[in-house]
Order: sequence, then C-alpha cells, then structure tokens
Amino acid sequence: MFRRFSSAIRSIFSSGFSRNFREMEIIDALNRDKVQDYNWVSTNVYSDVPCEAVVAGHDSDGALIYVARAYHSGDVLPAKYVPDRQEAYVPFGGQEVRKNDIEVLVGTNFGWAPASCGSVPELAVRCGTTSDGEPLYVGRGHWESSLTPGKIHPSHGCLYLPYGGQEQRMDNYEVLVEREQWVQCDINSIPPNAFPAGHDSDGTPIFVGRAYHSGDMLPAKVVPTKNKAYVAFGGVEHEKYDIEVLTGGGCLHWVSGGNGYVPPNAIEAGNTSDGEPLYIGRGHYHGSLTPGKVHPSHGCLYIPYGGAEHRLSDYEVLCKH
Repeated sequence: MFRRFSSAIRSIFSSGFSRNFREMEIIDALNRDKVQDYNWVSTNVYSDVPCEAVVAGHDSDGALIYVARAYHSGDVLPAKYVPDRQEAYVPFGGQEVRKNDIEVLVGTNFGWAPASCGSVPELAVRCGTTSDGEPLYVGRGHWESSLTPGKIHPSHGCLYLPYGGQEQRMDNYEVLVEREQWVQCDINSIPPNAFPAGHDSDGTPIFVGRAYHSGDMLPAKVVPTKNKAYVAFGGVEHEKYDIEVLTGGGCLHWVSGGNGYVPPNAIEAGNTSDGEPLYIGRGHYHGSLTPGKVHPSHGCLYIPYGGAEHRLSDYEVLCKH
C-alpha cells in the first residue's frame, strides 16, 4: 500500500502541473487511503478554528496548539497550528518551517499514549507520509515549557517537533491514538480499525468483540477472515452473528493477570445476568492466542476454542494506560 502511495507521489511530481495542484493531489491520495478514516478540514491560518479541532497542547506562552498537517517538499507532515498567532509550522530538514495552508484534525475520539524511540502503538494516528512512502504519525512532547506536536518518524527512531526556528528531536514522547469505542455490526462488516486480540492456531488474526448470550454480555473472539465470532458460556463455544467490536484502543495495552485477578484500569466489557463485571482477557491455547472473559469470582479466564469453553489460570488483561 505504501509502495503504491509512493508511486502516486512520484507520478504527480513528474507531471507538468503547478505545485499547488500537486499538493492537493498528494493530500487527496492520502485521504483516500482507507487504513484510517479521519476528518481533516482544509483551511488556512487566517480562518476560524474548525469545530471540534483536536487540541495538541500549548505553546510556552500558554497559547493553545492544535493538530494539523501540511504539504512540504514532497512530504505530508504533521504540523503545529497556533490560531491565536495565525501561525502553523512543520519540522523539516532541521528547520521550523512556516505554513499558511493546512488541514486541521477534528473529532472527539482521540487520546495520547506514551512511546519512545520511533515506536507507535496499535492504531496510532497516521497523518502523513514522506515522499518515498514512509508513514508519519502525530506525536507531542514537552519543550521549554511548551507541549508541542510534531512528526514521529519511525525509521529515525524519534519525534521531531518544530520550535524556536528549528526542528527539535525527542526520544520520549506521546502518540495521538484513537480511543476505544464499541461499534455494533454483524460478522460480515467488521470495522477496519478493530482492536487486535491475538491469532488462531493457523495464524488467522483475532479481534476483540462482545455479544449477548443467555442474559450475559460476554467478551467475544472475532475472526473476520472466517466470518465467525464466538463466546464462551456453560462449557460450550457459542457462535454469534450480531456483535459489538472494539475499535480504536490506542490507549490500551495488555497486562499480566491470573487466577481471576484483574489489574487497575482493566476494560470492563460486560457482565453476568446477576451483575458481576466481566473483563477482556487473552491466553495461549493449542498454538493460538485467544481472547475471552475474565470471570473474577471463578478465578480464571474462559476462552472459546474448538467447540468448548476452556479455563485458563494464566492470562493477560486488556487495560488502559
């Protein structure tokens, strides 16, 4: 996919069109990339701030900074947008480069997760690309009393942020991610940003879901490539067709648990018919890494596998950072 995008960029630059048209074409190509579907609003620094613009942080003088992106020298780059001063900047080539025409990220389902050394968590917000097709992500870091956004460049192992006329490098930072959200769907229409849980014994990816069964709301294993979803209940693996799938979840991670224990900030995915909370866990079984329900009062994780409900004492629990 990134190779195709890189080819599109090169073909645009080889044409005889104006720079502004090339810029529009490149950003349109990025917007058509369906890996992640975010709402970027085209504007300029002299216009009003779009409704529900995503706040990234603040400048050293306290002015709010918003998440934006802009075209520069063949790249689509994360930008810092400071509407109080009618300014926007991108980091590039060691410099803080001013931009007037930008796109501003809008929406409410975002958060920040810690990372370092070029790493990004699952479902980090990809907002741009280099001219040779490497994806870039939105990060932020503290610099001279500011909290400034910039570009996470994975192959460089860092975050670059624009500040004080220069491109500043940081090894520790936060990454903009999608917050978790449950999306109702059927097994034939799994959202593209479903949260990964593990894999089946044959290597097939499994995602986190949940479904009603016999009065309980139960964590489910969702296997889109097989058009299957299952819950564990009463000793049996039950197939389900109407499900909810966990999406986003860039602020989530797996934490070791066992014997019914759930760590602080564990994700409550459902409950039994008598009101006991159930949590999302996963465990290794017959070459798989399968999600299921952590049932605290039973002291275990139950997973659906091979037609049966299996009990595991050692497992991981899905938690918020």
